[in-house]
Amino acid sequence: MRGWPRPAKRSSSAVSSVRVAGTVGLLLLPSLLLGDVIYLKNGRKIIAPVTREDGAQVYYEMAGGEIAIPKSIVDHVDKSEAPAPEPQDLSPRPQRKLSLPLAPPVDPPPASLKDQALDEGSLRSLADDARSDPTPANLEKLKRGYQAAAVLLTRQGDPEAAILKYREALKYVPHDQALTLALGYLLWQQEHYREAVDLLLPESDRHPESPDYPAMLGSAFYGMENLDQAIAQWNKALAIHDNAQIREAVQRAERERAVSGSFAELRSGHYVLRYDGQQNERLSGEILSTLEGAFQDLSLDLGYAPADSIVVIVYSHQEFRDVTRTPSWVGAANDGKLRLPVSGLTGVTPELARVLKHELTHSFVRQITLGRCPIWFNEGLAQLEEGASTARPGRELAQALAADKTPAFATLDSSFVGLPAAQVGLAYAHSLAALEFLRDTYGMEEIRRLLHQMPSAEIDTLLQNELHVDYTGFEREVDEYVAKKYGQ
Repeated sequence: MRGWPRPAKRSSSAVSSVRVAGTVGLLLLPSLLLGDVIYLKNGRKIIAPVTREDGAQVYYEMAGGEIAIPKSIVDHVDKSEAPAPEPQDLSPRPQRKLSLPLAPPVDPPPASLKDQALDEGSLRSLADDARSDPTPANLEKLKRGYQAAAVLLTRQGDPEAAILKYREALKYVPHDQALTLALGYLLWQQEHYREAVDLLLPESDRHPESPDYPAMLGSAFYGMENLDQAIAQWNKALAIHDNAQIREAVQRAERERAVSGSFAELRSGHYVLRYDGQQNERLSGEILSTLEGAFQDLSLDLGYAPADSIVVIVYSHQEFRDVTRTPSWVGAANDGKLRLPVSGLTGVTPELARVLKHELTHSFVRQITLGRCPIWFNEGLAQLEEGASTARPGRELAQALAADKTPAFATLDSSFVGLPAAQVGLAYAHSLAALEFLRDTYGMEEIRRLLHQMPSAEIDTLLQNELHVDYTGFEREVDEYVAKKYGQ
């Protein structure tokens, strides 16, 4: 999102952004609509299935395995009333806030892992055994070993390597549901939509009783801008098992189809841009050229380059409101697709260029972190990349921090959309200040390092490991940085 203090005074040409909730991304399966909630003493919370507790730690499932946290930092745990999954269902499934597939519990650890590291030699042995003696037992060992390896690679922030492991395993156990769904999910999550469709479509025919395949296919088709097929697949999933989020996604896709179904299309090396045929084609061409330049800048700054095309949709202001249903202060959105209202523009203005780079930063961050970047970090970095500075809101931010009127970072892990209007601008400014502090104190290399480690660790753990400060201490250092620059 983009914003500054006093957002209500923004002119009609000002543009900000919001990361829309993921009802149009990969939709959660019915058994995971609820989760246990672990409330931490610092005010944060973790939504995930709690597997067990002992005298010292609380254990929960996340990022492909079981995570333990000390009870000393836990305030209390609220257990969900959702029914436990059926014991025989071992399919990897996505968690509510975490874009990673879960593997079934493995006890003892498979041979592919050694001291929580990948053992390629053991993987080769599993493959050799499966080739020379393809018994059910050997195939099961191979499946479990490769699945554990893929989950570990994903947790370590290398989903592309995990995709290769799933593909290798499927050569030996083709059509296995657990492996296919996990691979399809990672392909979708990495925005390899065509590959996901090619994998999942024939498997959906083999398993007509499963809502998982059409749910994933709908999301993949949606990512490809094939709204007709997305709606058809999601309706197929609904016919098998009702799901409120899928129903919401269908409604959203139908609204979008009604608005943009006849849009024209332009393509470049990294983008697919769709626009109303009545809009200025020259403007759309300029937008593509600007985005290509921003792509190169971000690739250098963040040490990453998305492989697949990024979808950009240009609307009139009214069309944008009709499709996104976002608050009035939101002027652009990125829900996996960059959505821009550009009424009245005939060329790319400096403000629009900043918006484009801001929104594109969110696309990079989502892929780098596998969707696990706290919103304050995400928004702060997007503002930093667009060239924003706290110089303008700095004095007001310093006063708000001194009066304890600014939302804490621990409360800004998720979307800013639900914040009171008076706090929206301060949340943006505080987020930008945090990233300015990191850049000025540690350099862009540290920001890149934190980003690339986010798939495998929570932000408070990263701050402790990298900066040797806890969440509260980090916020205190940021606030002191602001006070020193802008305080009285």
